Amino acid sequence: MKHLVLTLIIFFLAFSSNAQSGSGKKTSAKAKVAAPKLPITPAVIYEKAEIKFDTLSHDFKEVIEGKDAIYVFTFYNIGKEPLTISNAQPSCSCTVSDYSKEPIMPGKSGSITVKYGTQNRMGPFTKSVTVTSNSTIAPIVTLSINGTVIAAPQETH
Repeated sequence: MKHLVLTLIIFFLAFSSNAQSGSGKKTSAKAKVAAPKLPITPAVIYEKAEIKFDTLSHDFKEVIEGKDAIYVFTFYNIGKEPLTISNAQPSCSCTVSDYSKEPIMPGKSGSITVKYGTQNRMGPFTKSVTVTSNSTIAPIVTLSINGTVIAAPQETH
């Protein structure tokens, strides 16, 4: 209930400021300097550490054999306490993950890099990485990558 009330207050404030700015008065672009914003704007700021990803999956479509398929997942701490990632466990040994080891402060971002080795692995693939953190709402999140490994074009002489 508390989150709903906060969401409604934030919505009302955002709506009323938009309505006021549309009053017909023209303002110079130089007169307004906006504070930098996160790429995401959570409706609610949580009391504890909370994780929010830009996306939970990535489709590589086609990857040429021999070239690693690498994707960086970005996440944000939308809570009020430091967020820590304790593990990012790939589903198999052909997938490697690296993640932000230091605590992510409130409002800041971190990343998890997922790499799939394509050498001698022709055809479709779907791999996952299980992320464990101190987030209270989503302490375990599964990220996934997929695509199809295709043969490298043959050189003609």
